[in-house]
Amino acid sequence: MSDQFKPIAPLPPTNEPYRVAVRRLRWFKAAFLRFVETQEDELGCEFSVDGAKIAAVFVRWLEMIDRQRPSDKSERPAFFAFAASLMFRELIADMPIKARGPATKPDPDAPSAFWPEGYVCTMFCLSVHAAAMEQEFHLQTHVAPDIDNIRSWWSFRENAQENGSFAAGFLQKMLGYEPNWFMPASFISRIGDWLVSPETTSNNETLQRL
Repeated sequence: MSDQFKPIAPLPPTNEPYRVAVRRLRWFKAAFLRFVETQEDELGCEFSVDGAKIAAVFVRWLEMIDRQRPSDKSERPAFFAFAASLMFRELIADMPIKARGPATKPDPDAPSAFWPEGYVCTMFCLSVHAAAMEQEFHLQTHVAPDIDNIRSWWSFRENAQENGSFAAGFLQKMLGYEPNWFMPASFISRIGDWLVSPETTSNNETLQRL
């Protein structure tokens, strides 16, 4: 079972589709900063933000998704989720925020209290992904119940420190899919029917026209 995920903070206004806006550094940076500001109120802690790191994360992410973009339009929903996982990987690898103190509002055993920075980056990527999927394909984003399991976060943080690509697999897992843990940052190497859902299958004809 998985739970429906809704963006937990408003994204900046844009006259472009989210899938296009997120490829603009100005919008990406504004969205991330707004998200962090919202989470400061929600978590009860302040974050310092490194603007140069945000820009570096964005450039690396954009280069990676441009290299792997599929030509088959029916794979677009799958690639949206994959792109979100690469965004997450780059944020975790070059963490652009730092909590100035503990998160005082959540339960002490909550992931947001255990690792505020990692939690904020996770929720940001999931929120952008959910907004884009809803807008483009009218599909809801669902997340695995493990997203609230502190043991999963302990394991994730430990493994991500040893292998940065593990972060991509973690987000894919949270979205309910089975990553290729040997190459989680390779779209062409995904396992079997990775990221194929009944909703996606039933909408293939529509997607071909997009």
